[in-house]
Amino acid sequence: MRRKTRFALLAGGILLGSAALQAPTPVLARSVHLAPNVPSTVVSGTLEGAGTVPFHVPVKEGQKLNIQCHSRKSGIYFFVKDPSGSVVYDSAGSPQPDRWTGEASSAGLYTVGVYQKRSPIHPHKGQTAFFRLHVAVNND
Repeated sequence: MRRKTRFALLAGGILLGSAALQAPTPVLARSVHLAPNVPSTVVSGTLEGAGTVPFHVPVKEGQKLNIQCHSRKSGIYFFVKDPSGSVVYDSAGSPQPDRWTGEASSAGLYTVGVYQKRSPIHPHKGQTAFFRLHVAVNND
């Protein structure tokens, strides 16, 4: 093989390899809108591979945030972050990984992120999973 051909193949391989290693495009959070007299709603989505699907929920200080996540596939979890970005709850370590209720310690946008937990035995790489998220914000 000629030297120029080998160089061109090597350069092309490096370019393709670097494109494959680039970080995935971040997913923009969807806002959850609650009607004035309706304290709950249902949102749904599809997880792809190891990605996270985030939702922003406006909550006032002292209100209770109730989350229920349903999926037909196992290994689907969610986390809740307060407005400062601190994780308040992660369902992966909970005995009831499909639900959580907590009181807002501060007002602002809480982030609820739904994700697939990878198992070393059964990795979910490339798999998709449909989920439904029930979100309720109450004053009591």
